[in-house]
Amino acid sequence: MTAFRLLWTTADHRARRDLLFAAVLAGTAELCAAGLLGVSGWFLTSCAVVTAQANTTWSWMYPSGTVRALALGRTGLRYTERLVSHGALLGATLSLRSRLVRAATTVPARELRTHRDGALMGRLTGDVGAVGGMAGQVVPPLAGIGLTATVVVTLLMAASWPSGAAELLLLVLSAATAVTAERRTRGHQRTAAEAWAAARTGLLSARSALPELRCLEAVDLVREQVAHEVGRARRAEAAADSLMRRSKLLLRLPAVAGQTAVLVLALSGPVLTQPAADAIGEVLLVAAAYELMEALPQVLRDHGLAAEAALRLTDLAHRVLPDEAPTMSPWKSPLAGAAGAPLVARHLPVGVGDDRTGWSAVIEHGSVVMVTGPNGSGKSTLLETLAGRISPAAPGSVLLDGLPVESLPARAIADRLTLVEAEDWIADATIAENLRQAAPDADDDALRAALTAAALERLPLDTPTGPLGRALSQGQRRRLVIARAVLRTPAVLLLDEPTTGLDAPTAARMLTGVRRALPDSALVIALPDRHDDLMPFAATQVLRLELTPRAAIVDQPEHPRRRLRRFP
Repeated sequence: MTAFRLLWTTADHRARRDLLFAAVLAGTAELCAAGLLGVSGWFLTSCAVVTAQANTTWSWMYPSGTVRALALGRTGLRYTERLVSHGALLGATLSLRSRLVRAATTVPARELRTHRDGALMGRLTGDVGAVGGMAGQVVPPLAGIGLTATVVVTLLMAASWPSGAAELLLLVLSAATAVTAERRTRGHQRTAAEAWAAARTGLLSARSALPELRCLEAVDLVREQVAHEVGRARRAEAAADSLMRRSKLLLRLPAVAGQTAVLVLALSGPVLTQPAADAIGEVLLVAAAYELMEALPQVLRDHGLAAEAALRLTDLAHRVLPDEAPTMSPWKSPLAGAAGAPLVARHLPVGVGDDRTGWSAVIEHGSVVMVTGPNGSGKSTLLETLAGRISPAAPGSVLLDGLPVESLPARAIADRLTLVEAEDWIADATIAENLRQAAPDADDDALRAALTAAALERLPLDTPTGPLGRALSQGQRRRLVIARAVLRTPAVLLLDEPTTGLDAPTAARMLTGVRRALPDSALVIALPDRHDDLMPFAATQVLRLELTPRAAIVDQPEHPRRRLRRFP
């Protein structure tokens, strides 16, 4: 998909109209500027000739009026073109970004995890800006260059076909020079983009693993790696800028040759001789055309950046949005009162090792599945597999309403299933603002009810959380994200070690509150060994994971700790 096509297909009717209007205005404005320069040169030269000949019958009114009209027209058209092109730019960027953000909700959760380095956000900001920027940085300048060059060559052909043919040849040579320069700079631009992406990935990874890097004394190593990528990006950008400067200097040679050719052909020979005023006007008209040609390398460079960005956006742009689907997908049906099971696991390998136990379960509405085991036994992996974050290992499968969960769009899973990870993200905001990420329209009473369900009723709604929730304790952070999950009222709630950092009474009160707040939801709760006796209610099923490739399943235990048994 080309950048022009992506921009045109995603823009609304108003943005398309503004885009075309801006191109017309830009072309007319540049044509007025070229005409102003040519007519002014002809007028001044004619004035000098008339004065030298003492010709008092020559009229000054029409040329001076034309100069004034062209000057006013150029100023007004350029100002109007700026307004219209900026409106087209904003409209096209808004339409494109809106569509791509909605398209991102159709990406499977497993694929979204590969964009945790900020690549997806980079596409939705930088790449969309590059494509949308064509409305102001590429389309109007190209329209001005093309229209002015066409009119200048046509006028020269009408006045003197050798001059017109010479200028046509030199303009084609100038365009070829600009295209060649742009192609040579595109490689440097691609290298710079890859280096900046690698530097961003290294920084984000280092920030999340900063404590471990400090323990390993590897902070300096990561800093050197990031600095190397930044240096590589800057060198590539400097090389691209150097090529642009050299191409602009090179374009001045055809400009000088073109103006010289017009002047020589106009004033030499008995057949091709023209009045001096006409010759000067033609030379200045040609100068205006070549002045625009000097901007062509930068315009082509902006188009090249937009083309690269359009290629990266193609996968999102081709996705069918939910409101564009011909029929309603099964996952859009409401869950409450629906027949059948919301989540089904079939022969899902659990535990560790190559010889893992196959686990099959039908997670009914209102059921509770407790997954317990020591650290490293695969509890978090199991929950991420149920949530579609990880593809199930063969021969297992996880189905949501009969569809493989890993292939469902992230939006579909989010409407039905919520996973609270061991270290979930918290915004640097207040408690209320973090909770409203799950329910933007929730009032304060609903927020307090969710906090009460998570045993956080004493925490004021205006309490600041700090960066990544560091103003809160570990237990408060864990309960805050659980309260946020409760506000979503999911059909299936997956809790990864929700009792970490909590004392036994608080943990039991929190689990009881979640069960009361979501009586019809299926709960899958992963608990470490030391907390598997904190469950205040009986689990429908208990899955015990070991550090060996074995697992035990106990159905409907009276007490989770007493009824666990292991394979010999």
